[in-house]
Parts: sequence; C-alpha cells; structure tokens
Amino acid sequence: MLGNYENDPDRFGTMLELACSFLKALGVLKEGESEGTLDCLLNVPENAQELVAGGAPDESTPRGKGQKAILQEWQTTLENAGVMGHVIASYEVVPLLAQYSPPINAQQLKNALTSKDERKRVEALLESHGKVSPASLHSAVKRVDGMKSGERAKIGGRFLVDFMRYHRDLRRLEALNEATELVNVLANDRLRQLSSINSTLYEFLLPEELKPVEEKVIDHVILKADVRDSTNLTRTLFERGLNPASYFSLNFYDPINKLLPQYGATKVFIEGDAVILAMFEREGEPQFGVAQTCVLAKEMIEIVRAYNRKSQEQGLPVLELGIGVSFQDASPMYLMDGTNRIMISKALNESDRLSSCSKGARKYLAGNKSPFTVFAFQTVNDADTGGSPDEFLVRYNIGGIHIDQATFDKLKSEISLEARDLPLPTVLGETSVRIYSGMVPVPSGGFHLIAVREGRIPHINAADFTLRAWTGRRYYEVCTSEEVYAMIANGKSTAVVST
Repeated sequence: MLGNYENDPDRFGTMLELACSFLKALGVLKEGESEGTLDCLLNVPENAQELVAGGAPDESTPRGKGQKAILQEWQTTLENAGVMGHVIASYEVVPLLAQYSPPINAQQLKNALTSKDERKRVEALLESHGKVSPASLHSAVKRVDGMKSGERAKIGGRFLVDFMRYHRDLRRLEALNEATELVNVLANDRLRQLSSINSTLYEFLLPEELKPVEEKVIDHVILKADVRDSTNLTRTLFERGLNPASYFSLNFYDPINKLLPQYGATKVFIEGDAVILAMFEREGEPQFGVAQTCVLAKEMIEIVRAYNRKSQEQGLPVLELGIGVSFQDASPMYLMDGTNRIMISKALNESDRLSSCSKGARKYLAGNKSPFTVFAFQTVNDADTGGSPDEFLVRYNIGGIHIDQATFDKLKSEISLEARDLPLPTVLGETSVRIYSGMVPVPSGGFHLIAVREGRIPHINAADFTLRAWTGRRYYEVCTSEEVYAMIANGKSTAVVST
C-alpha cells in the first residue's frame, strides 16, 4: 500500500529515509558504525516491537513508559512529514477492497480517503459501474478524518512493525534476484552436456530420474608420450616394404593400451607420433595420481625398450620416445566438437614442453653415456630472462620422463621419499647426483619402486654447450636406468638426506 508514483509522499524511498532518520535520532548507531547498520536494523521487525511495542505499550512499567515516549516521537515524525494520513488510509482501505476492487484499485481507494479530488473521481467511477453505493467509502473517510491522537499513535506503531517486515522481505527478494541472475537455465541439450562435463551444471531431478553420481574430479595429471622423428621412421618403413600402421600398433599402441586399464588412465588424444593420457583424482579416493602416472610412464619406456631390442635384432628401425608428465591442481575444462569432448588444461601445454627435445641438445648430447636421459639447459643469464625463464630453456629428452616442479611437489605429498646422493656421472661431469626414491602403491596390488633425479639447470654457451655457471633452478627426471635402481637396492650412496 505504499505509494507508487513519483509525487506520492509515502513512496518506499521516502518512508525509508524517515525510518533511518528516526533511528539515528534515537542514537542507535554506535561510534564508528556506518549508516549501513541502519539498513540491517530495519531488517528485524522485532526491533520495532522492542521500540514501540507494536503501538500498544504497557505504561504501567518503566519499559512501557519509555516505549510510549518513543512511539510519540515516531508519530510526530510521521505527522511532520505529512504521511500519517496515508498510513492510516492504507489500513482503512483493506476492508473496502472486497466491495470496490475491481473496478477501483487499492491505490485509488487509498488516495480517495485522503484527497477530495481523488474521492470525486472514485465516486464517478462507481457511478459508471452500476451505481455502486459509496456509503462504505464515506464511512472510511470519516474514520480517517476523525481518528484521535491515541488511535493514530497505535496505527503508527503498527506501521513501524509492518514497514520493517516489508523492508526485510524486500531485501531478501533483492538478494534472491541477484542470485537467480547468476543462474542460467539450459534448454539446449548440447549446452547442458557441456556444463555437465565441466562440473558447472546443477540438476534438480525427480527420484526416478536420478542417475549414479560420479565422484567429482578435483585435479588431474597429463602424460604426453612423443615419438621422435616419426616422419623419417615412416619413410624408412615404407622403403623396406613394411606397413607403418602395423609397426606402430605392434610396438607402441597395443602394448600401451593394455597398461591403461591397470592404472585407470584415460586417452585424451592420439595421433601418429604422440599419445596424451590423463589420470583423474576424485573426491573420496586415494590420492596417488602423480606417483602412479610416473610408474605408468616408466613401464611405457620399458615396453618400448623391449620392443626396440627385438626390432634391432631383426634389422628394423627403433622408436625413440620422450615423455612429459604435468600435474594441475584443478579439474580440466572441456569444449564440445559435435559429440567429441576437447580438453582444456594448462597441464597439456606443460607436458608438451616437457616431452620435447631440442635439435641443438640432441646434436651435442648424441654421445650421452650417462644413465640419465633428461637434461635442461639455460642459454641466457637469469637476470636477462624477464618474466618467462622457461622460454630460454633447451631440453633433451630421449627415452626419458621429464616432470616439472609442481608435479614433483605433488609426488612428495603422495608418498614418502628418501633422498640420497649417488656417485653417478652426468653430461656436464657431475659426480654426485641427488636421487629421491619411494614405494608407490599400484592399483593392481603391491608396490613399485620409483626414483626421481633432481638436476640443476646450468647456464651454458649455446654455441657449444659448454658450462658457464650453475643457476639456482631445478628440473626432475623419473629414472628409468636399471643401474640407478640397482644402486638404490644395494644401498650405495655417498650421503643420506632426510626429506
């Protein structure tokens, strides 16, 4: 029943200002509190009851006398603002609605109780609609005009309670509207499917529509296995009258496909010279995603090596494989290409870099005799790298498994790692290498030993790969050399370091 038009003196905004001014005059704001506190106070109708007792305080008690004084101040506030008559009319109009509405709406009736001009318009409308008697309207006008001060105060107190209740409900409605604006109701099946796979779909289903709920993916690991020089390999096979598709299937795809179910790995992408796999960690499941992916990668390297030995015995070319493993502490996102899902993940890009091998590094490390197959070099000073030092890294990865710092940190959180320094050579003449080792529980049962080398990134001369200085940066390789695992098993180390 508050006014709707710009010139109405009892519009919500005007009444809100009156209520806030009244509360401020009572001194309800403590020192340092903002006026936003007033809005919060108006959201509690019980505050009005506490202040004015709903317009009927018990004057026989000290508390009631105080409420009576506050009620009189509130009545004076409404009277001085010229809205007391409109407040009274709002309550008096309610009994008239059953008789006059329609055709007269509630606002017209309320204004007719306070304005002679508006009352004449209403009487004319009643006359035009079957000569409806205005007697009840006239009686209400007399009650509004003749209401005594005590009754007016009681109506004022009742209005304060009702206004605070309305204010509370209006603020709740505004909050609800803001929330619903963030909700997009999907009618398109493709969009619904896309939202579902990206974990942004909320479904409210009937009991018979419920499906088994899959645990939410909380993070994931990407493994990229990149076959080196596949173009020349394919040409060589054709020249020998062999089918490259059969060769890749027998020596690479088929044996790897047999591994995937054992680890719960999923194919993300596959092409002639690369395979991208994903391991997902879900709520409520054991968290060994990185550790088990490293074991899977190690088994892939061992399988390719075994098939390469057979190929060499038969005079066939061999596969050169480089693997990169990257962890991302979030679920992947997806795009849809028709019915095909396309994964979006930073780990995809990072695993691609980790599996790569620079031509320059391949050339200068062609005679690598160390038990390690992953190296990283920096070709500029740390001070010159700007914000992207990885752009200046030269990587070597042939038959190796390269992981980044975030992936190694996740591995340390999954299993207990023992650090030791082993007397092993690298391509830059180091004689002591930091190795981390630990046991990984595998899905098929039992445990698998895994070893990770921590390497320092050197600053080199790009022209001849000679050492200029050591940087403070590190890189990590999952070891695949039998020599390294034999030394760990035999307890050969120059130092044991707790981690």
